[in-house]
Amino acid sequence: MEFFLSAYFLGILIMSGACCFFLAVFFTSWYAGPPRRFWTSRLTYEDDPDQQSFVRATWSAAWILAIIGSFIVAYNHPKVIHAPYDILLQTAYGVLLIWLMSKAIVAFCIFLQRIWFVLLRVKNWMFHGKPLFPRCEKLHSLKR
Repeated sequence: MEFFLSAYFLGILIMSGACCFFLAVFFTSWYAGPPRRFWTSRLTYEDDPDQQSFVRATWSAAWILAIIGSFIVAYNHPKVIHAPYDILLQTAYGVLLIWLMSKAIVAFCIFLQRIWFVLLRVKNWMFHGKPLFPRCEKLHSLKR
């Protein structure tokens, strides 16, 4: 019970919040519309200023929470030496891990979506007689 009252646990909770904010930005960047971006985030949406302000506020909150949470965890971790450079490196490592975990979750969701689309196309081909590769069917009809 003492662990849940510690500052270390508070840092982990703040880092979890940062991960959620990063996920909101990364999913918006991928699924909002073309051009889709995975490694870089879309922070400008000319057609929708409300979405742009939401994404920018979420992006700022994610970075601030990631830095604060990582610093709290690094400062209160029992195995980290309390030297300034060690805490700074552990903080940067924590921020990098939060960012990479968020990217991994988004990549996994995109992978599952692509698998689902393939399964739907195979099902439509098997049971409904639709072409498996519709673009190739269009090319074959042009050659005939």
